[in-house]
Amino acid sequence: MRYSISTYTLFALPIEPAIEALILKGGWKSIEIMGEGKYHGRLLLNMERSEIENMARHAKENGVSFGFHLPIEGFNPASPDEETEQIWKKCLLIAEILEVEYVLFHLGSNPSIVAGLKSAADFSKKMLQELPEKTRLVIENVPDAENAVGASIDDLVSVIEMINDPRAGIMLDTGHCYMNEGEQFLDECQKAFPHLYGLHINDNHGEMDEHLQIGEGTIPFQPVLSALNGKPLKYVFETNTVERAEHSMNQVKMNQWGLQDVKN
Repeated sequence: MRYSISTYTLFALPIEPAIEALILKGGWKSIEIMGEGKYHGRLLLNMERSEIENMARHAKENGVSFGFHLPIEGFNPASPDEETEQIWKKCLLIAEILEVEYVLFHLGSNPSIVAGLKSAADFSKKMLQELPEKTRLVIENVPDAENAVGASIDDLVSVIEMINDPRAGIMLDTGHCYMNEGEQFLDECQKAFPHLYGLHINDNHGEMDEHLQIGEGTIPFQPVLSALNGKPLKYVFETNTVERAEHSMNQVKMNQWGLQDVKN
């Protein structure tokens, strides 16, 4: 079991100060870099190589490892175009320099879900061929939307089976799953378990992607956490503040270790 925090928790800060704060002030040893947004993704993708190398050096000095959430806007493996290819080239360089543990992405959109799944699987195979051998490839479920590919866990499982590579896995986003499935949340989560790399932990009330801490919304976390207890997964706290991430981490620890262990 590994605990990580997303830079989404400091989304209003430029990416470098956000990472610096999580390392030096928060003491986090595992950080998922959000490659989206004005202050995160856009800055990161336009950084000079020397700046990225400085980030990598600083992380190593502090014993920090990275995951990399690839951009959402413009990156569309389900229907890849020149923009998708160019974004991937930039992201591949960043992933190599930072020696990330995994790259994570949304499958994208396509008017045909079947064609989109096939295109996403083919593009994923290309990514795996180009990534360093130790780097994992992870796909995430997304909120339901018109032409969205990957809104259901069945979509993700289909792509994983087509990729047919042990380096590929699923990041189950609890907030997205609950928004899409409501009362069927637990059953939908279970579909991902055989291919699970980790979880994006955040809460909501089933209507919006609120990125709250565990207990602020209405997601029934306890059965999912109990079912996964003891499995070597990555728990990424993708809340809208660092404080909410810390609270959620303690809730997960209490569920899996017991309250007395957390106090100690």
